[in-house]
Amino acid sequence: QEFRDALAIRYRKPLLRVPECCDGCGSVFDLSHALDCRKGGLVIQRHNEIRDAIADVSSMVWGQVKKEPVVREPNNTTETPGLIADLSIRGVWTPQELTLDVHVIDTDAKSYGNRSPEDVIKTAEREKRNKYGEACEARRATFTPFCVSVDGVMGKQAQHLVKRIGDRLAEKWDRTYGETMGWLRARLAFAILRASILCLR
Repeated sequence: QEFRDALAIRYRKPLLRVPECCDGCGSVFDLSHALDCRKGGLVIQRHNEIRDAIADVSSMVWGQVKKEPVVREPNNTTETPGLIADLSIRGVWTPQELTLDVHVIDTDAKSYGNRSPEDVIKTAEREKRNKYGEACEARRATFTPFCVSVDGVMGKQAQHLVKRIGDRLAEKWDRTYGETMGWLRARLAFAILRASILCLR
């Protein structure tokens, strides 16, 4: 069943043996709705699955990996809301902290019209930087948006981070870079796929 669901996500085919209506909001249940519905689609769990996979592979290289770091405390005086990211990892590019936030996107959603997946992801990266960049700089931390589509297309910033993890793992394991990257890409691809399938059933 998971294999058939994966094909449906990849090629935008109709889902088989699913309910007619969403059990969260009552709308007609199809692939697009399953991937986007915030009530019945389990999108938070999908997001957390991918975050946890990144945390797992990062902790193989760097010791200080923290989930849900506070980037900015709320300020009642200025009415500035608090800001929490998904991960902080120390030592990725510099001895300072790298702050990371995950965004999973259904690039085939009707709201994106005829835009390419790469363009949709690039826009998402820019929006994440606008949201977190200044607050991270105030903490002397760098920021990386980890934007990925439901079928595994990664943004450029996510790709750079994955390559960095692969480089350090290859050195640690005394394996070739190509062999290590093959394992790492497969590990993350399966995590993204499993996370997306969570939304379907």
